[in-house]
Amino acid sequence: MNNPLRALRGTLLVSLAILVAACATTTTNPSPSPSAAATGTAIATAAAGGACSPDDLALTGGAWGAAAGSRGAEVSVENRGSAACTLPAGPSVAILDAAGTAIVESEPPADEPGPTLEPGGVATFTILFSNWCEERTALPLHVVLRSGAAGIAIPGLDMAADDVPPCNGPGQPATLSANPWQPVEG
Repeated sequence: MNNPLRALRGTLLVSLAILVAACATTTTNPSPSPSAAATGTAIATAAAGGACSPDDLALTGGAWGAAAGSRGAEVSVENRGSAACTLPAGPSVAILDAAGTAIVESEPPADEPGPTLEPGGVATFTILFSNWCEERTALPLHVVLRSGAAGIAIPGLDMAADDVPPCNGPGQPATLSANPWQPVEG
């Protein structure tokens, strides 16, 4: 009898966290993007430890969760390189249509270095996607961590018709936000 209450409490806490994150959403205009494929471009400006290269990073997306008409997920970024590297000040993500065109983007981070990841080090962040009213957009949608004009695909976060958030504001643009990096200790 105690297990269902714990599960409900956990679900409520996750829902509350997604709802709080929704209050910080940012709307941006879509812009074209060449592709979701990783490129050799660094994702951070040079800093102590050097900028992280897409080739050194392993990204993993958690399952999409639903709350308050939005979809949220946690993303894990691991430095699989042989040296420490520096992430940008904050994560910047985009959602691409099936053709690789950016249809919604989060705000770009400040132009300064972010946390440094040691080899094997991990940082996480959460994203929140809301108000999807574009029924004619080619699916599946793909989520990428921005790296200049391109992006690094985030495995596990592609969205089919059943995965996109509901249209809660017809005529209003979709919103996408990325919360700050959270280092993972241990």
